[in-house]
Amino acid sequence: MAAGEAGTMTAELLLPPPPLPPSPPPGGAGTERALEEAAASGTLSLAGRRLRAFPVAAARRWDLSDTTQADLSRNRFGEVPEAACRLVSLEGLSLYHNCLRSVSPAIANLQALAHLDLSRNQLTSLPACLCLLPLRVLNASNNRLAQLPENIGALGALRQLDVSCNELRALPASVGQLKSLRDLNLRRNQLTVLPAELSELPLVRLDFSCNRVVAIPRCYRRLRHLQIILADNNPLQSPPAQVCLKGKVHIFKYLHLEAEAATATRPPPTCLTDELCPLRQRGGLDSGFNSVDSGSKRWSGNESTDEFSELARQPREKRSRGGERGGDPVTPWGPPSPPPGATVTPLGATVTPPGTHCHPPSPPTSAAGDSDPEQVDFIEGSLTGEEEEETPLEEQQGSSPRGDTPEKVAGGK
Repeated sequence: MAAGEAGTMTAELLLPPPPLPPSPPPGGAGTERALEEAAASGTLSLAGRRLRAFPVAAARRWDLSDTTQADLSRNRFGEVPEAACRLVSLEGLSLYHNCLRSVSPAIANLQALAHLDLSRNQLTSLPACLCLLPLRVLNASNNRLAQLPENIGALGALRQLDVSCNELRALPASVGQLKSLRDLNLRRNQLTVLPAELSELPLVRLDFSCNRVVAIPRCYRRLRHLQIILADNNPLQSPPAQVCLKGKVHIFKYLHLEAEAATATRPPPTCLTDELCPLRQRGGLDSGFNSVDSGSKRWSGNESTDEFSELARQPREKRSRGGERGGDPVTPWGPPSPPPGATVTPLGATVTPPGTHCHPPSPPTSAAGDSDPEQVDFIEGSLTGEEEEETPLEEQQGSSPRGDTPEKVAGGK
């Protein structure tokens, strides 16, 4: 008996151990069912399963090539799973609330991806290859982004961009190339300046609240599609905070007034000099060469034509003639002294009181008693046209009897 029992025990020890049951996929039996449903419906939902890696082995049992939506949110992925980047038919991918520190370049394989949610992760940058996708919605909020890709303008189909709750200090100039962008969320960053390029976009909603923006650019008044603008919790000075609290209409009205004031205070263009304007008309002088005018009008280009200069010149010429004919001495400066009892008008004319006779000065005579013809020709040649007409009238009055009235004397002058 003892020998039989010992042989039985030896046989049992020599038998191979029974095979172990297949290990369940990560996440439990629910993951297997989710993969099975994805193969049937095209929507993969593995949200909230605390997954650290994608269930590659289980996914091989099912055909997921036609999957268009994948929800991998609320897990513990450290990077975008490589297996998810092989689902080339994906149109929407959610990696919300994971532990992502980087985005794999393999995401460029998803050439049908239109919606990407990378919010609530630990990303410090976005790869440039991400901007080569046909994205319409990109949510990268609640990360640690310090800057956006320089080629973000390549996302020509992007309609909604959410980069709120990051550490952005500036936006690249290429953001002005997002010609389809309708909704831009810049809330809770460290922005100090808003790029002027945003004024060229068809934005409907703009949120830059909780930043460090001091002024809204005046060119933002051209955002004619804008319906909602959120600018609270900024140290705004232009427009003032009390204006921004009243809403979009008051903000745009302020920007319009600021633009008009800036245009009104702009200095006028300076006149160009003669060197820069060779065709500019110049008041040239008449040299008198081949001129048909008399010698007294050859230099009329330099003479003043107003009545004040004419009236001021007449007493000088008469005074010059009177001094040569033996009358009052000619003084080099100032008007001639009026006769006793006469008054001088503001225009320089002398009015004699009634009973006083005015005689024209006689022509100067030489020692022989004859007038000097050279002096007479010089004086007559220096008279203007009006004086030449007035001179015969004065001579006629001088030849009239002494009973002339003051009205006739004043009319002659």
